[in-house]
Amino acid sequence: MFDYSRTTALVTGASSGIGETFAEMLAQRGASLVLVARTANKLEALAARLRSTYKIEAAVIAADLADPLSASKIHAETKSLRLPVNLVVNNAGFALAGAFLDHDLTREQEQIAVNVTALTTLSHLFAGDMRPFGRNAGIINISSSAAFQPLPYSAVYAASKSYVLLFSEALGRELREQGTHILAVCPGPVKTAFFDKIGSKLSVGAMDSAESIVKQALSAFEKRKAVVIPGRFAVRFQAFGTRLFPRTIMVKLAEKVSRRVMMAGHD
Repeated sequence: MFDYSRTTALVTGASSGIGETFAEMLAQRGASLVLVARTANKLEALAARLRSTYKIEAAVIAADLADPLSASKIHAETKSLRLPVNLVVNNAGFALAGAFLDHDLTREQEQIAVNVTALTTLSHLFAGDMRPFGRNAGIINISSSAAFQPLPYSAVYAASKSYVLLFSEALGRELREQGTHILAVCPGPVKTAFFDKIGSKLSVGAMDSAESIVKQALSAFEKRKAVVIPGRFAVRFQAFGTRLFPRTIMVKLAEKVSRRVMMAGHD
């Protein structure tokens, strides 16, 4: 069983949504925390509440993971604060909805920087420090159900999440001998500000709660699963369907869904 009482967990994108929920549930289990996001005041408020409620240690690092130097700076700061991180939750990420050519190239590059580059850098830097922890060490990477097929009108997002999924599965095999466990979490739509930001009008009833997603993710992590698709059955069925049908069919179906879900707010 993973010993959270001997854990310092670094959570990116911790100021809201799934990241905040991970911080809460890890604090409930007795883990110390390093909370990372762009907004320092939100992180400070969350850290103060978690310290008071759960009597745990919580440090704050304000950083924008779109900055290519941010991941290395985060790692260096944990060293200077003498925080031995043995669990990383790579949760930070964002999506752009709409036609690829309608987006500013810089924003697409930032999406790759946050979803792919920062996650890869943090995984490399912290996994190297986790050898002494044996099996009480791990990385939880937040992918998406979008990882299982191309997704027109959110092309870079889906591709970036596919990277997270495949990278996590491969890295898990590489690090199994040192004991560090890697889990890829592939949720469908979740009730957070994520869909508000991309302008979707997907109904709340069609989404899972962040609490249910994180609870299932931590359960899968503790069972040392490589991949979990948490949430409602329809999301798991969709992911399984990608194995049954040719990719040409799946991309056409994904385009219809993407128009309805991702583009609804732009009609």
